[in-house]
Amino acid sequence: MSLKSILNKIAQRKEIIDNPPVLLDIGASKGINPAWEHIAKFSICITFDADSRDYEYINDSSNAFKELHVFNKIVVEQSRGEKKNFYLTQSPYCSSFLKPNPDSLKHYDFAELFKVVEEVEIETIDLNSVLDKTGINRIDWFKTDSQGTDLRLFKSISQNVQDATLVLEFEPGFFDAYVGEDKVNHILNYQDENKNFYLVEFKVKGPIRMPANEIDEIYTSTLSKKIGTKIIKPIPGWAEITFMNQLETADAFPREFILGWMFSTLLKHDEIAYTYAKRGAALFKDPFFEELQNFSKKRLRRKVYTFSSLVKLIKRYTTSA
Repeated sequence: MSLKSILNKIAQRKEIIDNPPVLLDIGASKGINPAWEHIAKFSICITFDADSRDYEYINDSSNAFKELHVFNKIVVEQSRGEKKNFYLTQSPYCSSFLKPNPDSLKHYDFAELFKVVEEVEIETIDLNSVLDKTGINRIDWFKTDSQGTDLRLFKSISQNVQDATLVLEFEPGFFDAYVGEDKVNHILNYQDENKNFYLVEFKVKGPIRMPANEIDEIYTSTLSKKIGTKIIKPIPGWAEITFMNQLETADAFPREFILGWMFSTLLKHDEIAYTYAKRGAALFKDPFFEELQNFSKKRLRRKVYTFSSLVKLIKRYTTSA
């Protein structure tokens, strides 16, 4: 059985028809999360981006989702609909409600991307108000790249919605690219106290710790600069962090375990999907969970014999030797 066919079966389940998956994306100008493309037709998406200069989400996704709610507003912790300053930067992907911090950024090659080209006043909105307006009472997959406010936005949601969220995606920084931003350590500390979630992904990315003008002094041609900036080892600048829900509360239902299986499968964590399906089978005695469990088992077994698995195995043993 293919993933597409099993996702079609999930889409036809009564609990999914009655309560479709809710996907929330803050800072959505980069486009739809590729994992969501597989489930868009039976999912509800709520998306935000205050900088609409490169906002292709509407054109690309307006017909993809079961429902799509778009807000070109600043998402803040609490709002009465008032306008607040928003900093439009040279790169639309760096624009933020927070002011870029030039004293910190001056050490890095990408500082120019954070240069403020315009300050505008944009209407604000908060997440609890959005849920009220749309009549949606849950968030299943919370994805945010808000440029410095990821944690405070998640914490602003009512506690019952926080606790029931199945996937959390944050993109915080390691240093103060913005004044007063939520950083990696803040998110890790908060989740260490919140035992509902566990860490499943931590991808570190970053810039070159050298100002752009100094790079120009070393690499004087376009070609040498292009190659040089690719081979210089970057420093940790930000991280893409993903958490998943333990689903150990007494009020977890079959829907949550089905979505837990589906989301972890889309994240390419078949081992996690297998455990959700196995627990679902034990709790609810529904044969569909055995089908999900068998699907994950087969995927895990097939991975052993792939070329990519062989390469990973060789790398692991050669680097540890």
